[in-house]
Amino acid sequence: MAKQGLIVLLALGLIAVAAAEERCYHGNADSGELSFRGEADGNRFNGRFRSFEVRVCMSADEPESARIEVTVETGSATVGNRQGDAALVDDELFAAERYPQAVWISEDLESHEDGYLATGELSLRGVSASQPVRLSFEPGDQTLGLSGGAEIMRLDYGVGQGEFEDPDFIRNRVDLSFDLALSIVE
Repeated sequence: MAKQGLIVLLALGLIAVAAAEERCYHGNADSGELSFRGEADGNRFNGRFRSFEVRVCMSADEPESARIEVTVETGSATVGNRQGDAALVDDELFAAERYPQAVWISEDLESHEDGYLATGELSLRGVSASQPVRLSFEPGDQTLGLSGGAEIMRLDYGVGQGEFEDPDFIRNRVDLSFDLALSIVE
């Protein structure tokens, strides 16, 4: 019985050491920018999200161990003009009243070119599907720089109903980019 108790204590000690080595970082719209670029009727447009949260937890020596969670308030999307902003949150695109958040979660990172490729699940407009994101980390003392991008096929998530469903009118691919300085969570 004493031997089993010792094993349990050792296991708990190892778990505590592993947890102590993990660092978590947090950021939001005050930490940088989450932006998107698309094309409508042959004209490029740029936009950004004004409200989002990012949380990254990982072992200091193993970026591949990272767990990343991003929550975006869909109603915070803006392209800088009243008509475009209204269209983004309306039922044909983000349907922000019905689907107020988009969430991307990844626990699968692998080294890729000059950074990492994170494969995660994006839940947007009631649809969940695999979504890869290219990213890089820039570790600091109490911060973590996080930058990268993704190519999102909006129609895969139902973003584009009615007249906005036509990829000749609004290109299906939306280019997402981000550049953030996350703070360590104490």
